[in-house]
Parts: sequence; C-alpha cells; structure tokens
Amino acid sequence: MKVISKKSYLKYSIICLLLLSANVAKAEQVKADWEKPTPIFEQEYDWLRLSSDEWLKGDIVSMYDEELEFDSDELDLQTIDWDDVAELRSKSWQSIRLVDGTIAEGYLVVKDGQLSLVKHGKTTHFDIANLLSIASSGKNERDLWDGYINIGINLREGNTVQFDYTFTAGVQRRSASSRFKTDYTANYSKYEDQDTEEKIVTANSDRLTSTYDWFFSQKIYLRAMDFEYFSDEFLNIEHRIRYGVAVGYHLIDTSRTSWDVNAGPSYQTTSFKEVQAGEKDKENSPGLILGTDFTYEVTSDIDYDVSYNIQFVDEASGDYIHHFQTGLEIELASDFDLDLTFYADRTEKPRADADGNIPEQNDYRLVVSLGYDF
Repeated sequence: MKVISKKSYLKYSIICLLLLSANVAKAEQVKADWEKPTPIFEQEYDWLRLSSDEWLKGDIVSMYDEELEFDSDELDLQTIDWDDVAELRSKSWQSIRLVDGTIAEGYLVVKDGQLSLVKHGKTTHFDIANLLSIASSGKNERDLWDGYINIGINLREGNTVQFDYTFTAGVQRRSASSRFKTDYTANYSKYEDQDTEEKIVTANSDRLTSTYDWFFSQKIYLRAMDFEYFSDEFLNIEHRIRYGVAVGYHLIDTSRTSWDVNAGPSYQTTSFKEVQAGEKDKENSPGLILGTDFTYEVTSDIDYDVSYNIQFVDEASGDYIHHFQTGLEIELASDFDLDLTFYADRTEKPRADADGNIPEQNDYRLVVSLGYDF
C-alpha cells in the first residue's frame, strides 16, 4: 500500500480547493447571467412595471375608475387596467384621494400590493384597496392639464363654390378629487351663387360647455357646475345660456368601457334674433337636465363614444332640447387622431322669426376632422 506524504496531501488539497473555488465562481457567474437586471430609476421619469414584468418610463397622467393613464416615453399615452400595475414610482409629488375623502401628497411608490407616499423624508403607508384616484400634485400645475384641437374643412371650387368648417377644442384639468372640463364647437358653412355671385351663409353656430365634477366616491360624483353657451342664427337664437348642477353615477366602470349618467336642475336664458310683433325677444325658464356619457375602447388605437342630454324647459324656451353626439377617434401617429363625429340636435318648439318662419326642429351633421392632443 502506497502511503501519501504530508507534502503531497497538502499539494492535492490545494489543487482541489482551487478547482472547487473555480466551479463556485463559475456557478455564481451563471447565476448572475440569469438574474433579472435591476432597473436604474432616472429621476426625470416616472416608472411603471406591469404584471407581465415589463417596465415603462414616462409620466403618470392620472388614475381614476381603476384605470391608469401613463404617457410612455416610447409608446405615447397608454391606458392601463389598475390590476395590471405591479409597481409604480413617481419622479415628483402626486396627490392621492381615498374613498373616505382623505387627500394626501408626496412621492408615490406602489410595490408588492402596498402604496406609500414619501414627504419631507417621512414615509406614510396606505391601504391600496381604499385608493380612489391619483393625479399630479398642485406643485406641478402643468401636469394637471390636457387638451385637444380638431378641425374639419371642406372646400369646393368650379361649378359649386362652397366653404365649410367645423372646429372643436377643449381642455381638461384633473386632480385627485375633481375634474374641470371645457369644450367648444363652431360650425360654419357658406356657398357662392354662380349666377349672382352672392355669398350665402347656410350654417353658423357656436357651442361652449363647461363642467366641474367633484368625486364623492368611486361610483358617485357631484357636478357642481354645468354651464352651456349656444348660438345659432338659423335656429333664430342670438344666444342661449344654461346654468345647472347635477349628481352623476358610474353605471359601468371597466378597463375598456365606461358609462355615466347624471341628472339635476338647471336655469336657462334665451335671447332670440327675431320675434313676431307682440312677442318677447327674451325668455327665462327653470328646467331639468338628464345626460349620459358612454365610452368603449374598440382597440388600443380606436375609441368609440356617445354623449346625449335632454333639457326640459317651458314651451316658450323650446320645450324639449336634445343634443346627441357620437363617433370614432382613431389614433394615427403620436398625438394625432382622425375623428368621425355625428351630431344631432332637436328643439321641440323652435321660435318663429319676424316673418313667421319656423326653423326646422332637427339638425344633423357628419364631420370628418383631424385632431391633435396635447
């Protein structure tokens, strides 16, 4: 039997130790190659991790109705189901609103099913199940606003000389507890008589609406202001002004579909362009307004929406006044959209002009326009 000397044993031990160390180092390297990389959170971006483990960098726009609007640096504005949000980190202060009405501000972190706000070095934890909405803090006022501009133009030359345009624009301010929205629509059309070269206006109307909603709970909101200015010379209306308040309720609230209804009292003042002898050129009337708004995300690039309201006023002010609007918004590229919108208006009792001519009850328009969101 061969006896191994102490010197040889020490030599073999060192060799085995070196081989073992090399194998351990190689295993650690393989493990490091397979480990998930830790993202570097650059402070100029908000960061979002989806449940699919994908990361997006960009800007938090808002969260309401279980939907997060996130303006991705590469993918533009994305609407994401809140259930698909695994982690969220903000670069600046955010304002949150809880179902009990509590409002808090700070740097936002959502991770592992927990919501935290960091403010002046102090971290406060909240129950994420009680979260109602998220919006940029008032410290970043610009982040609270968004808007759009759409324009549709029709030009004809030759046997028919005609010019038509429809212009719409709007802005919206959203915070954790409220929403302010203003929309404006102008419709104008004229043509030139080829025999007399007289230019004849065939449409000329303006509508401005403005609302202010306060989120009372996940399902109920108070419309503290409901304002409308309307003028249409072919409906014999110099201007019509309506003020109102309403209570709203979310009937459907999913990642792709929303349906709201609202109702409340109103007061309307109408000035007519012309009236027959002995009639008043101005009418005031209390009223009741009922409205509904429906939105459905057909695909990630196509949205369908419907809006309808009816106002009940006295007969001298029009009796029943309807406004219906529906259409498709198709995202073309970046912030540009193609809009196809159908408008329908009906006044049950339009006022006759000085010659006794009674305007048509119904007005219809189909508009194709190019829009820009900002």
